[in-house]
Parts: sequence; structure tokens; C-alpha cells
Amino acid sequence: MVFLDVLVNHGCRRWLHKEDYTFDEGEGGDKMRSSSEPSQYPLLGFKDRHLEEDYLEYLVVASRARIILGYVTVILLYGLGPFAESFVVYDRAIQLQDDYRAMSDEEKEDFEERQPEGTWVKYFPNSYRGCLVAWCFLLLMFILGLVTVVCMYQMKRFEKHRTWIFYFTPAIYLVFIAVSGFVFAFSSQSYNSLYGPTSWILLLIFVYASPLASLFFTSLPPLVILELMTIFVLVFLVIVPLCNPAGNLWNLIDETATEKGAYGRMPPLANSIAPMILLCVLVLCVSVVSVIVDITNRQNFINKKIIEALTRQREKTLLQQKEDHENLIHSIFPPAVAKDLIRKQSGQDLTVFQSGRDFGLGHKSLGSLVAQMHQEVTILFTDIVGFTSMSQTVAPQQVMEFLHDLFVRFDDLVGRDPSLWKVETIGDAFMVASGLDGVRTKSRESRTGFSLCPATAAVLFGKSALAAARTLTMPNSMQCQIRAGVHTGDVCSGVVGTRMPRYCLFGDTVNTASRMESSGVPGRMQISEATHALVCGDDSDFCWDERGYVEVKGKGKLKTYLLRDGDTGAD
Repeated sequence: MVFLDVLVNHGCRRWLHKEDYTFDEGEGGDKMRSSSEPSQYPLLGFKDRHLEEDYLEYLVVASRARIILGYVTVILLYGLGPFAESFVVYDRAIQLQDDYRAMSDEEKEDFEERQPEGTWVKYFPNSYRGCLVAWCFLLLMFILGLVTVVCMYQMKRFEKHRTWIFYFTPAIYLVFIAVSGFVFAFSSQSYNSLYGPTSWILLLIFVYASPLASLFFTSLPPLVILELMTIFVLVFLVIVPLCNPAGNLWNLIDETATEKGAYGRMPPLANSIAPMILLCVLVLCVSVVSVIVDITNRQNFINKKIIEALTRQREKTLLQQKEDHENLIHSIFPPAVAKDLIRKQSGQDLTVFQSGRDFGLGHKSLGSLVAQMHQEVTILFTDIVGFTSMSQTVAPQQVMEFLHDLFVRFDDLVGRDPSLWKVETIGDAFMVASGLDGVRTKSRESRTGFSLCPATAAVLFGKSALAAARTLTMPNSMQCQIRAGVHTGDVCSGVVGTRMPRYCLFGDTVNTASRMESSGVPGRMQISEATHALVCGDDSDFCWDERGYVEVKGKGKLKTYLLRDGDTGAD
């Protein structure tokens, strides 16, 4: 970038920053998001200067091919124009310099007096090699600029500094304009003496202005192009013609404006109109094309930002769906089973779960993969006393509200101990398992400082559940009472089904625990002899009443125990 653009983007950035625009919806702060596009200054870019920086970083990457093509074009135009022209007259110039050196002082003075005003030979007759060095320097400058641009695109160390291309590329053109203007000032008169007073216009167009046609290909900001074109016009059409050593070049055209050429040809003024129009068209087209290309690039940049914002929003939605999906799976299945299920679904699209019922299992036999045996698992069942008769006399909505209130309290009790796992609810029955492998995540310590065994954790839950139920009143105005039954033994677990899959426990232990509940006493907890052996040690916090042998359907007579009323064991 040249002087004005550097001033705008660095010196005046604070005053030009008028808004904080974001393409993401729902962000807080002062950032704004609307259906309209970010506002812009004419030629100065976005009013959000941070967004303008992002645009320049985008532009330098998106315009890689155009910038490289611009350098290649200017090298070809310059090499076939001013540089080639200097070598065409090189031999004649060197011979002239050698002849000049061989002259005496008087001959040198006479030679210089005979040269037309404003020619290079008159003022610098012995330094044509220096002029050639200047042309070689300009060509080398363009080549080094091309090499630098290619390296900055290829090397990762310059990845964050590629916008520097917009700084040194216009600077190279500025050096070219300055050096070319100086050479042009001392070359125009030589061409005028050979080809007429308007030949300097042709020299300007086809030699000195032609390399600037490469600006058609570069995607420099329009403010830079406008400044380069302005400097070019000032140097070659104002400063050099008016301050030329040979005098005002425009006056030369005026003096011959009414002259006719030989054989009635058009006067020099007429011959200069077409080249001047061509030069003005070149300057105008470069400026207009730069504005049009910039408008297109900015629109592409805005579209890219919108697509990125929509993509982030989509990814955020998918991640939220995935998190909700996994949380639901973890709430339905034990951790080990949930992790196995999530791992098997990791390669599937989250859209398979949009129905809320299908876990994407398809026909996979997930149950056989996660099925396992568990030893010494304590199963607890609860059942509401008089629920069936109550549900026939009150509105269904009241029944559901009552069950929800009760089971929410039970869920809270389950959540207090990580060794407990809510298996399922069937009607008014509530089933809890304690000691399942892959369920326990941490141990809970009793008041004695030792970890509670699974059977003790289940009994503590049952005791708390009995107390919680007594605090509720059923819709028929009766106090809520539940029966609880507990048994300990081996069970088999597994996942059954693909739509609304269930984590189920199977085995005689489950049946026996259910019989402990159904044959129990309202408002009390009945446990089997196997469970009693695990919770009745010397340090037990519970007091039990031996009930004796109870006839259990399908099991015969089993010895059972009832938790004593008014027990104040640990919660």
C-alpha cells in the first residue's frame, strides 16, 4: 500500500472504526447482526476495521494467481518495452560515449552546444551506462518482487504476514514511475527531434505507460490503484511535460496545432489525439476495473463469512445434539453400557436420533455384545399399597401427577449413591439395583469410615423411600404407603430392542426380589436371608424383625426379615 492507504489503515484506523459487526447470530456485547451487509466507506473499506483486516487477509490469499500473473505481465511488458529499447541503442550510445571521451575540451563544449535542449546526451553524455544500470535495476526489482511474492505464499513463516504484499507491490510501481519519469524527461526531446513534437506522447504510451497495464491483473485495493494512477498522471502528464529541460512539451503541440504535414497530411495535433485518448482510457479502465473487482471480492468475502457462520452454527447444533444424545443415553444406561453404545454409534449421523426413539442400532445385536453376569447384586422393588383401587376412582391426570411426584423423590434418592442404579418403573413399581459392575463411579463412606456394600446401599435407599412415601397423600386423600422387597444374588444384564432399547436385568434374583415385595407388609421393607446376611453385622445400623418362613410363589417357603418400625439407621 502507498502513502494514502497506509495512512487510512494505520494512522486513521481508530477514527474510521464505527461498528463491530459479526456474522454470528446471538452474540452479546456491542456487536451487531442484521440481515443487511456490513456498512462500508467509499474506497476506504468496511467501517469495522477488524473486518477490513480480515478482508485484506482473505484478499491476499484469494488473489494469489492474479498477483503472480500481474508480476509476470509487468516483467514481460517492461522487458519488451523500456528495457529492450535501451539495448537497441546500446551500441550506438557506447560508441557515442567513446567518441565523446576522445574529444578535446573545446570539441566537447562544441558538441554539447550542438545538442538539442532537454536531451540526455547534452546533460549526461558520458553516463549512458548509468542509465542502463537504472533499467537493469528496475527489471531486477520486478523479478525480486515476483520471487518474494512466491516465497511468501509458499513459506508458512509468512502466513500471518502475507498482507505485506499489498505494501511492497505498490512501492515497486512507485519506484518504477519515479525512475521512468526521470529518464523520460531527458529522452522525450531526442524523440521529438527525430519524429516530431508529439512523438513524446507515443514514447510515453508504448514505452513508459505500457508496464502499468499489468495492474489489470493484480487485485490491489482500489484506493492503491487510484493513487498510483494519480501519481502517474501527475508525473507524466503534468510535472515532466511542464518542467522538462527542453521546455513545456504541451507548448510544442500548440505551436504545431495549425501546421499541415507534407502532402496535406493531418497536423501533429490530430496525430496526438488518438494516443492521448488511448492513454486516458488506460488510466480510466485500470481505475474502474479495480473498483469492480474490489466490489466482487468484497461480496465473495461476505458470502464466505456468512457460510462460515452458518457452518459454525450447524456444527454447534450438531455438537449440542450429540451432547444431548449422549446425556440421554447415560441417563438410560449404566456408564459402561452407555460408553459401548456411544462408541458403536460414533460413525453414524446424529439425525438417526431425531425421532427421540431410535438409537440407530439397526439390526445389530447390541444386547449380546454388552450382556454380562453380575455377582452379589442387590435388587429392590417398591410397590404402592392400594394403587389399583385408587387409580380407578380418580382422574388419570391426578394419578400421573402423584406418580411423578413420588418417583422424582425416588430418583433423587438414587442419585445420592453412585452404587445405585434405577433399572425401570413398571406402573407403580420402582426397581433399583445396587452393585452392578460398570455402574459404580465412586464409593460412598459410612459414618464408620468404610465404604458401604451394595446391599447396605440398597437397604438405605429402601428405608429412605418408605419415609418419603409417608410424606405424600394419594389423590384419594389416603396416606401413601409402599411395600419394599430386597434380595441379593447373581443377575444377567443386557440391552433389549432397537427402538426405545431397555437395559434389563434377568435371573432368579430379580424374581425373588419381586416376590419379597409382593409378599411384604405395607409400609415396611422385607429382605431375604441372603441380603440379611450381608447387612446384619455387628456394625450394622439397622434393626430387623425376623418374620420367619413365608410362602413365596414359585420358591416355596423362604426365611425373611422386616425392617423394624421406627428404625433410626443411617440415611
